[in-house]
Amino acid sequence: MEYMNRIYKLDEYSGVLTCDAGCILQSLHDYAEEKGYLFPLDIGSKGTCQIGGNVSTNAGGHHFFRFGGLHGTVVGMEVVLADGRVLRMNVDVSDDDNNDDCTHRFQQSSASLRKDNTGYDLKQLFIGGEGTLGIVTKVAVACPALPTSKNVALLVCNSYSDVLQILKTSKEELGEILSAIELIDSNTMKFVQKYGSGIGDHLISELLSPEAEAADKQPLFILVESQGCDQESDSSKMDAFLTSLYESSTIENGFLAQDSKHIEEIWGIRESCNPSVARAGYVHKFDVSIRIEAYMEVAEEVSDALENANLSDLTVCVWGHVADGNAHINIVSGQCDKDAVVQKQLKICILFSYEEKWLDFCGTRHWTIEAQVHVTNQGWSCLGAHVTDEEFI
Repeated sequence: MEYMNRIYKLDEYSGVLTCDAGCILQSLHDYAEEKGYLFPLDIGSKGTCQIGGNVSTNAGGHHFFRFGGLHGTVVGMEVVLADGRVLRMNVDVSDDDNNDDCTHRFQQSSASLRKDNTGYDLKQLFIGGEGTLGIVTKVAVACPALPTSKNVALLVCNSYSDVLQILKTSKEELGEILSAIELIDSNTMKFVQKYGSGIGDHLISELLSPEAEAADKQPLFILVESQGCDQESDSSKMDAFLTSLYESSTIENGFLAQDSKHIEEIWGIRESCNPSVARAGYVHKFDVSIRIEAYMEVAEEVSDALENANLSDLTVCVWGHVADGNAHINIVSGQCDKDAVVQKQLKICILFSYEEKWLDFCGTRHWTIEAQVHVTNQGWSCLGAHVTDEEFI
């Protein structure tokens, strides 16, 4: 698939970018930016992941809250079915500027249209299909115009009720320019400080105050981003938003990026969460969607389950896209716990909690076992308890 890496074009009027499935996501970001557009999918692994894999796993990313998911932004697709037939759905690379080889050209009368109600929208079956129905070989994605202003703040609060207030106030004060809200808990932030790449360390040191640690506080860190087209107006909105939070004592501390370097540092902290936790020890990962008001209750339930199983020495880390209810829950064992027997015992314990306690919690809190990537083997094993027979297809 890595050889199928051709970017065919970006239509300057519709904003639809058409490319091969093997294109690295970062290259699509760079290409779209050169054309004055923003590629809507943005995830931490964009430097290595391929758009075909993103589509097949229905990746969500940081800007899902602003631009929605791939079910909405993918407007066309080419798929190779198991019997070798090629299914082309609303895709056009007939004006390929990069290669004149006619064997790579095809055209369809409805190619790359944003609206097409001539039949069932078959491409939706392949988004998140993980290759089970066919292999995605080309995609067409609708891209919004490139924002000309960006503001990013990293805020500190003492409780999840404060986080909920930040969510509410951000929608009221920032409105249509609000593009991302990310949460990082204190356990994760400490791992980023200890095992991260070093980017943004001075910010973490300022925000993780010794006083808070001495008082055994567990602060929550919230990244808020706005994107728009009027720097003066957008900055004024961000200032009003932060002022409102300070005056209501919703936040304890915070940092507003003053330039692109600061923005890179703040996002660098967020994107260091996964690799930092991985360096801390053996990790059991869960990617779940939770009703927003119960977001942090899941972490408490997991901690309780581990404590009841005499595994309270493990660390529960939570971060994720809190604005759309997507949480990355990571259970971390220390470097000394890499013995295969310990790993197996730990996995059995966690799977027991997953099937029994977590699914009970699912029924009362309205959450799903897989949020934005795919259903794992553990997920399949207990999916029958999560959905009805009619829903299980």
